[in-house]
This record gives sequence, structure tokens and C-alpha cells, in this order.
Amino acid sequence: MAGSLHFRANGKLMLFGEYAVLNGCTAIAWPTRFGQNLQVHSEKLLVNGLYWKSIDHKGEVWFEAYFDEEFNLLHELQNEVALTLQKILLKARSLNPEFLKDGNYHSAEIEADYPREWGLGSSSTLIYLIAKWAEVDPMKLFFSTLSGSGYDVACAGSETPIAYQKTGLHQATWKALNWDLSVLDSACFVYLGTKQSSREGILYYVNKGLDKQEMAESLNALVEDYLLYPSREKLLESMDDSEELLSQSLMMDKVKDLYFSDFPGSVKSLGAWGGDFVMALANDPEFDAKSYFIQKGYEIVLAPKEMLL
Repeated sequence: MAGSLHFRANGKLMLFGEYAVLNGCTAIAWPTRFGQNLQVHSEKLLVNGLYWKSIDHKGEVWFEAYFDEEFNLLHELQNEVALTLQKILLKARSLNPEFLKDGNYHSAEIEADYPREWGLGSSSTLIYLIAKWAEVDPMKLFFSTLSGSGYDVACAGSETPIAYQKTGLHQATWKALNWDLSVLDSACFVYLGTKQSSREGILYYVNKGLDKQEMAESLNALVEDYLLYPSREKLLESMDDSEELLSQSLMMDKVKDLYFSDFPGSVKSLGAWGGDFVMALANDPEFDAKSYFIQKGYEIVLAPKEMLL
């Protein structure tokens, strides 16, 4: 059918449960104010198929591809981005055989409102947006095309923080948390400027010779305890305990030890360790954490109300 449609997907941050979420640990995740928008337009022309364009936060095109009606790539564009997009489109059609089979010419423009290197979930928002366009289940589309826990896809369509648990190979449950940003009072989110690949982080964890189930159970107990008592004091304690547990299990240095040993409070990695964002919370709520990190040379320091929904 000719016409235009618009879809929106939120980015995400996992506050607790990184890595262990793959083995059934409950994860606490929060959708971000940043995300991606998909604008699609369909019309009757002498040609059919799909023209896809990806635009960054500066309004510049960083990727484009052309597909015929069977989603064959045209113009011999065979890079990884194009092939991943093709895989998602083909799977979406397998879930809904009528998807883009109307004989029309389609154009799709996806635009992020944040720098892609921030690591807020460009793949998960892409999955979610195509699923909504194709009128299929976003989680089914995710589990049949990409690896990971799927928590980020759940966040893409959520307006609240969630407690998320993977319950099977291609199954998960989650619930909305009735929290507002006051539970993160005076915390801040700092971009380290070292882009981490979620895929590589997952592979590192999967191939690591450790008792993943034991680690997941230990971290899950910590998360469940915090869910019962989401106070500022408990958040400080849980951040430190999570970092210690994962540092010992993964045999990786804690981010505070590496970069912020003199910070008077807790600093916690978010997502794949070693890059993207960290969450920091000072022991004293009056401490000017933003100035501390800026003086260290970190330019992107965001308060919860600037980062999260």
C-alpha cells in the first residue's frame, strides 16, 4: 500500500547483569532518551524493490543499499552491514510473507539521534524497527537473526526500566519496573570513548573457561537483592559488588582501578567491559562528579535525566 510510516526505537543501557544475562541472570536495563527513527515511504512506480539509507546524528549518510523485491542486493554491494540488513529483511519476510510484496517501490531512511560509537544498541533498534514495519514479533526476529540475550530489543519498545531474564534458547521474560529517575539520584553516565563490540564481548565471555552458571547465580542474587531495596546506599554497594564479582570471574581489571582510582564512590562498567559508558555514583551526594570526570578529560558526562527515559 502506498503511503508513509514512521517508527521509533529507544536505545538502552544495562545497569546490572552484563554477561551473566546470557545464562539466566536477571538484568536491570533502562531505555535511553536516545534512539533511532525509521521513516518509510511506498509508491507505485515502474520499478519496485527497496532503497535503504542510514543517516548518522549529524545528518550524513553513512550507508545505503538497493534491494529488488526478493531482497537480493543490487549493485554488488556485499559488505557486512548490507548482508546483515539483508538477513534481517529476509527473516522478517519469512515471519510475514506479505512484507513488501505489494509490487511498490519502497524507500526507508533510518536515522540515529546519537553518535553510533556510543554503543546504545544500533543493531537492536534496527531489529525492533524492521519488526514493527513488517508487523512481526521483534523478539522472534531478533532470536532468529542475531546473537545475544535480547534485552536491548525489549528496551527498544519500553518506556520504563525493565527486569529482564532469558529463560531459554529463544525465550525471555521481562517486567516493567515502577521506578523513576530518583533511584539514580546524583549518578552520572560517562562515555569512555573506547567503542566496544557487543559481539566480541559476548564471544569473549562464551569462550571463557569459567563456571558461567555459578557466576550467573551469584550475580542474580545481587540483582534480586537490589530490586528489593533500590536505595542510594544499596546502589553503591551493588555497583561495587557487581564489579568485584565480574572482575574475578572474567579476570579483567575493574574500570575504577584502571582509570578512576581516586574517585570517592563507585564506578561501574555498563555492557561489554572496557568501553562505551560507565555509571558513577559518589559516596557524598553533594560531590560534583561531573566536574571530576571533565577534569579527567572525559567530555561526555550525562545526568540520568539527560540519558534515560
